Amino acid sequence: MDDLVKKIQGMSLTRTDAEIAEYILANLNTIGFQTSTSLAEAIGVSDTSVIRFIRKLGFKGYADFRGEMNARAARQINQVQQDLSPGEKYARSRAQLKQDSLISDVGGYTLENLQKSFAQLDQGTVGQVVDILLSSDRKYIAGFRGTACCAQYMASKLLFLTPHVVPVTHADATAVENVLDITDKDCLFLYSFPRYSQICGVLMDIARENGAKIILMTDRRTCPLASKADVVVVAQVEGLGFTNSYVAPLSLSEVFLLAISGQRDVTSTERFNRIDAVMEKEKLY
Repeated sequence: MDDLVKKIQGMSLTRTDAEIAEYILANLNTIGFQTSTSLAEAIGVSDTSVIRFIRKLGFKGYADFRGEMNARAARQINQVQQDLSPGEKYARSRAQLKQDSLISDVGGYTLENLQKSFAQLDQGTVGQVVDILLSSDRKYIAGFRGTACCAQYMASKLLFLTPHVVPVTHADATAVENVLDITDKDCLFLYSFPRYSQICGVLMDIARENGAKIILMTDRRTCPLASKADVVVVAQVEGLGFTNSYVAPLSLSEVFLLAISGQRDVTSTERFNRIDAVMEKEKLY
C-alpha cells in the first residue's frame, strides 16, 4: 500500500478530499469491502465526491479502485497466512470469528474458493491430467497433513477405476521409500499448499530424476514447487479459521475422476466384477 500512501501524501487536497483520504488510509485493509455509497455515508460526503477523488488517484472508477484494494489486501493476507503455523492461525482466527454468522461466512468462503478454482481450470488441463494418469503404470498420489485427505480421496476412487495406485500420506521416511522406485512409466500426483512441506520438493526431485510425469495441485502457479511439475492445477484453499479449506481441491479431484470414468468403462472388466463380487459377499459398502 506504500505507493498509494505516497501518492495521497503528494497530492494537493481540498477539505473534502482530505476527509476521504484520511478515511481510506485508516481503513486500507477493509476499504475494498465498501461500496462508494457506503463509503460516502461513513465519511459524510457525497457519492460524487468519493468517485471524483478516486479518479484523481488514477483509477478509472470506483469498481477499479475497489478491485485493486481487494487484490492488495489479499496479497498481504496470503503473505502473512503462508508464514503462520496452525497455532498462530488459530490464535488469530479465534478473535475474528463471529459465532452468529458462521454458516454464512464459511459458506461464502467455500463458494468463493470453488468459483476461483473452477475459473482457472480448463479442458486442456483436464485432458493432460487424465492422459498422464491413464498412461502411467503406477500412480503415486501424495499429500501430507491437511492435504492427506485429498490424496486419500483421490487414491481410493482412482483405484476403483485403474490398478496400481499408491497413496503416500505420511511425511516421513516411508514417503521416500515409496516413491524411490518410481520410473519413467509412472506418475506422481502431489497435493501441496502453504506452507509447502519440504518433503514435497524431495519427492518431486526423485520423480523428476527418474523420468516420471508430475501433476501438482497447489494454490498458485508461482508457488516454489510449480517449476518442478509437468502440469499445475490451481485450487484455492483459503479458510476462515485456523486451517486451509480443502473443499475446492476435492472438487477438482472429482472432475479428474469423472473424466477418467468417462473414458474407461470398468463395469465390463474382470477386475471390476471381482471387486463387485467381494464387496457384495462381505457387505463392504
